[in-house]
Amino acid sequence: MSLLDDKFTILGEEPAQGFLRVYQAQIPEGLKGHLYWFEVHTPEARTAFHRYKNAIRRLENQGFLPQGVLVSANPGRYYVFWPEQPKIALKPRRLRPILELLEPFGYQESDLEATEVDGRPLVGKLHPQLTPAPTATNRTNPATLPLDPSTVQPQEHPSRIEMPRKPAPRAHLETRPRAPQRLHFGSWPGWLPGLLMLALGSLALWQATNRYLNPPEYVLPDLVGKTPRQALEAVRSYGLKVEFTEGSDVSLPKDQILEQTPDPGTRVKPGRRLELVVNKPRLGSVPTVSGRSLEDARQALEAAGYRVAGITRMASGDTADTVLASIPSEGQPLRPGEGVRLLVSTGTRPPVRETLLPDLTGLTEEEARYILTVAELQAQVVRVASGAPDGLVVGQEPGPGVVLPRETVVRVLVAAQPVATLPKASPFAPARLEAPPPPEPAPAPTNPNINQPSPTPTPTGPQERRVNVSYTLPEDIPNAVVIITVQDEVLVNTVFEGPVQQPWSFNQEIVVRGSAVLRVVVNGQQVLESPL
Repeated sequence: MSLLDDKFTILGEEPAQGFLRVYQAQIPEGLKGHLYWFEVHTPEARTAFHRYKNAIRRLENQGFLPQGVLVSANPGRYYVFWPEQPKIALKPRRLRPILELLEPFGYQESDLEATEVDGRPLVGKLHPQLTPAPTATNRTNPATLPLDPSTVQPQEHPSRIEMPRKPAPRAHLETRPRAPQRLHFGSWPGWLPGLLMLALGSLALWQATNRYLNPPEYVLPDLVGKTPRQALEAVRSYGLKVEFTEGSDVSLPKDQILEQTPDPGTRVKPGRRLELVVNKPRLGSVPTVSGRSLEDARQALEAAGYRVAGITRMASGDTADTVLASIPSEGQPLRPGEGVRLLVSTGTRPPVRETLLPDLTGLTEEEARYILTVAELQAQVVRVASGAPDGLVVGQEPGPGVVLPRETVVRVLVAAQPVATLPKASPFAPARLEAPPPPEPAPAPTNPNINQPSPTPTPTGPQERRVNVSYTLPEDIPNAVVIITVQDEVLVNTVFEGPVQQPWSFNQEIVVRGSAVLRVVVNGQQVLESPL
């Protein structure tokens, strides 16, 4: 058995009717019914589908549809699914409200199958029309038929009888010659304005009649990809009836025109309907993956339309490859095709009061804080200048794989764009990087018989100290890729990395542990190495 739109199991197929395919189908919920599938490749097919869809929407808005009717107007997936309903013969007076709603779309009583739920008449199935049915305006109007003179009877008034009149006797009238009439041309300015107004009125009437009988034509522009406001502005002067419907395409921006009917380039006259499909993408949600194995979680994400963006492993009492959490968390809305990061157990249980520090490099600040919270560690965010994207973790102290007591503070180095710059003609010389002078040795006691106070114990391990790092790009180099690193006794810290242009200088105070060395690499070559 084949599958349509990933939800309809095809049980049977009826003979094709042009661009219409009719299937007996079943949805995952178990409902069976008829699936009307439209192959919309021509203007006729597009017009028939949208007329059919608008009729169904009108029935749905008035509460004349049963549960389970599915309508899709997505590109390439134009269909309507009608679940099976018992067919009931209803009296015409009960069907009258339904037929009045369907009349503007050309559907009649013979096109529908009626049913009834809780005493309310419903449309159990509406058969599509491949050609527009005759409407009330197209049917023959008896008033416009020619009349047969033989069938026309003279009208008589019941209360009035016309009697024949006798011709009046002619009187002998005295005939007198009539005086010839004279035209007074001196009065012509009085009737000239009226004649002019009559001519102007006739001209305006002729223009209005010509415009009514021969309305102007416009060529529809391509509105796909525009916003509804832009589309309305483009056809504002055309006098069209613009209707908007919703579609869903998550790969395109929201509130963008997906389709238009009629197609671009069609000649239209004022009063014609223009239907625009507006993109309203429907987002999914992250499925539940915590507690599943890594492979099961991967399959669940792929089935929901997502992918695994990365895996972070940490010690846990759960079985190895068990998913502990996800980023974004379960149930959060997410566009299909986006990535989900998984936090996975290594299967090794750490000591009761210790935890294994995971690798945080490459995560965002928010993701690093979330993982440290799950590991029962505390985050101390330190922003360092770097060419990496702003907010991305570029280092951590201590490094990954270290076993730490719970609630230990972990320094998270987050990239930040440098803002320190100096003008090209700065009067100040670049700062010199020099190592701090060594401490002077304490003087030895002169009298061995005198008890000297015991020296203060020197703290073990490298000590933290603050140093100032600065570098100015030479003027003879217009642009370059600069990498500035500081290596102390604990780690190598990249304090800046990225392309720069003249004038450019770097100046920042950082914390090092013990002895440290500054290195500067310009365009792949090391130009400076100095102790700090």
